[in-house]
Amino acid sequence: MKLFLENPHLFEYYSVVVALLLLFGATFWIEKIKSWRPALGIGLIALPFVYFFILLDAHLVNIPYTDDFNLLETVQKLRNSGSLIAMLKALFEQVNQHRFGFERIVMLIMYVLTGTVNIKTQIILGDLFMVGIGYLLYLSLKKEGISWYWFIPVPYILFNLVYFENAYWGIAALQNTPLIFFAMLTAYGLARADEKGFRIGLVAALLTTFTSGSGLLAWIVGMILLAFQKRFKSLLWWVAGSGAVLVFYFFFDYQFISSQGEKVWNHPVFNTIFVMAFWGNALYMDVRHPFVPVFHPDLVACVMLGAGLALVFAIWAIRILLARKPTFSDWLLLGAMLFVMGTGAMFVVSRPINNYIMYGGTVFSRRYMIFGVVLVAVCYVCVVIVLKNFKRWNNLAAIVAMLFFVGLNFVSYFTSIVSIRRLHDELVIDSYFWKNYKTFLTVGDLFGDIPFWNHPTRMRDLVIGLESDGITDFYQFYDMPAQEELISKTNMGKPFAGTFDAQSQYRNGVNNLPEKYFKFSAAPLHTPNETFYFVLESVKFNIVLPAIPQPNTISDFLQKTSYYSNNYEYSLYKPKLPEGKYRAWIMSRDESRKWESVNTGKQVLFY
Repeated sequence: MKLFLENPHLFEYYSVVVALLLLFGATFWIEKIKSWRPALGIGLIALPFVYFFILLDAHLVNIPYTDDFNLLETVQKLRNSGSLIAMLKALFEQVNQHRFGFERIVMLIMYVLTGTVNIKTQIILGDLFMVGIGYLLYLSLKKEGISWYWFIPVPYILFNLVYFENAYWGIAALQNTPLIFFAMLTAYGLARADEKGFRIGLVAALLTTFTSGSGLLAWIVGMILLAFQKRFKSLLWWVAGSGAVLVFYFFFDYQFISSQGEKVWNHPVFNTIFVMAFWGNALYMDVRHPFVPVFHPDLVACVMLGAGLALVFAIWAIRILLARKPTFSDWLLLGAMLFVMGTGAMFVVSRPINNYIMYGGTVFSRRYMIFGVVLVAVCYVCVVIVLKNFKRWNNLAAIVAMLFFVGLNFVSYFTSIVSIRRLHDELVIDSYFWKNYKTFLTVGDLFGDIPFWNHPTRMRDLVIGLESDGITDFYQFYDMPAQEELISKTNMGKPFAGTFDAQSQYRNGVNNLPEKYFKFSAAPLHTPNETFYFVLESVKFNIVLPAIPQPNTISDFLQKTSYYSNNYEYSLYKPKLPEGKYRAWIMSRDESRKWESVNTGKQVLFY
């Protein structure tokens, strides 16, 4: 898998996709190869799934990232709880408005079975719930008697890097993907319209509730489905069950958090546009979105896509109201859309804005893109079902979806593989920053920030406790000399063979205020075998930063059939580094894997 870290084989992946698509299309024109069609279709379905997980496996590391530490702290509390009440408080401990009961149970089971909590395994487990989401969508087509060939486009929208933060981050992977699956499973259970299905729906709604705060919507969705199905006896039991869950949720060791922001109805037009952008956020690209009074094209596309998806939902709802006897698929897909679109509405209510979303800024986190991706997939299935008696239009819908989904799949990988590579390399050296400076590279705006509570001892004690209990292996990659003697122990006494440069500029930070931004770049004469590092040496500090390979341009990608170029960069905002005058070094491993440093001959001034 290390091979996929240094070379993601993106060109090879899409070459196979295009070849399979052409052959699959040819089976409808060439009678002699018609028998190949099922095998080619299965290959087209499996390929995005296989590539997604191979790529993730290559980039994942068993190192906690941000809120992962909060859940790991809970595992400690659960181990040490001396009573049932203490255990319940730890299991359902409030984080903002959320109660992460499901995530904590998974981590606790992992610890009981293996004696540790493997973040990498946790992420893979969470991402695998996307398979369940895909299966429920396939089931909708199957129940309508539609050929499985129309399902082929779906994996290309479900398995991509549009939502890479959700796919890579431990707590997000184990939260949002299972959340959507459990919500759809709730709709699946109620769509069955039998007693077994009702029990499935109840259990799934309970799991949805204690996976994320927006999971409470599952109970409202259930009420809507049961009311329209005219299953009033079941509805009474559902209301009673939801009441009991709500009482526990909000009155057992819970602190209400009031919002200090504006109300959503103060700017109804802006917030209507905002919610449509959330629904269409599958088109939110992995590029900078500075807050400027100029529309960003991808955000405009998000709004337009969101409006289109809202139209599909409206047609689907009207179709159900007019139907004499709505089917299983009608209820399942309605429930899925209600939950995802309701989550978007909750997001906007909690974070209303008073300006155009298209102006940019830090309004979206990439982990929310998973909701837009799933909503697009659900709406595609709805369109296919609506058009199932219109063969030409149905074929056209599948072809357009295939081109769109494969195109978005490619764009997401091309723009975001470098982002997960960056996070991989940063996490690998987080232990260096913690060991030497009691701060992290991956978290915090200032060099001296103590993650995550800025408490002088809480994080220190937590890391010590997690390590001693075997819950995590935070220092598994830490083999560099201490920062005071890093250069003296690794200096090779020779110059760097290549070019090095440092540049600064002002750009908007997380608060949309201009901050000084530094970018370091290097082009070595010989391609390194693995990650190398920029070392900035001053009288007081030796700062280590990963050199991240940069993607080729599209034309170079096609000509060289390689994703990465021979240019390496790392960039960050000035407050993340202490002020001072630094000498720039390049540090890497030699053939025996010992660290060695070479001088670039350049100096960098932070002020």
